Amino acid sequence: MKIFIPILTLISMLLFTSSCQTLDVRGQYVDDSTVNKLENKNLTKAGVEELIGTPTIIPDYTPDTWYYVHRFMGKRAWFQPKTIEQRIVKIKFTKDDIIEEVVVLNDNHTEDIEVVSEYTKAYGTEQNGIQTFIKNIGRFNKTTDGKKKRSKK
Repeated sequence: MKIFIPILTLISMLLFTSSCQTLDVRGQYVDDSTVNKLENKNLTKAGVEELIGTPTIIPDYTPDTWYYVHRFMGKRAWFQPKTIEQRIVKIKFTKDDIIEEVVVLNDNHTEDIEVVSEYTKAYGTEQNGIQTFIKNIGRFNKTTDGKKKRSKK
């Protein structure tokens, strides 16, 4: 009975600590009052950088569109982190670098993309057993001194 109580205490502590959730905030949060300022004022790119900061993403294909991404992530014990809440502010500029459009995208239902570690097979490179055997002749018994023939002592 003396050994049962410490083991039970240890197991219960492990169960309690494994159910704890770690919260992590990533990115730049742009609140609603700042979005209203952006919509009401004709700011340039430099003015937006002074007000909010540098954008999270500037796509190469549309450099006149800036994205500010904010993610609220949660992680339990040994599992992968999941996005609890995501807010994206899209700011589109005109050719004169003045704000044209401000859009707030709230994305609470994000999907986790599963990464598959397989590779794409390149057809036409298959080898049969004879080709593999001929290719491997001499491959595993290379000389030790770098010469083509082994030296006998």
